[in-house]
Amino acid sequence: MLDTAIGFSLLISTIITCIIYCVTREKVISETEKKDKLNDTIIIFVISFVVVLFGKMCIGDSTSSTTLTKVDDVKSGQCPF
Repeated sequence: MLDTAIGFSLLISTIITCIIYCVTREKVISETEKKDKLNDTIIIFVISFVVVLFGKMCIGDSTSSTTLTKVDDVKSGQCPF
């Protein structure tokens, strides 16, 4: 899950959103403030997901996009491509 950019961003965005929710939690708030806080939390999740996703895609390893080569092709003495 952490190898893919989507799984990594989903995990990190969830952690960031939970931390922000716990830090800004209040005991007594009205219904409209609850609705506004839910909307703000969703916006924070989406923004952090997109930022982490693009960051992981830009900085991520290029080794995950390599293709596998058969061992028989390498032993023949000729390049596999």
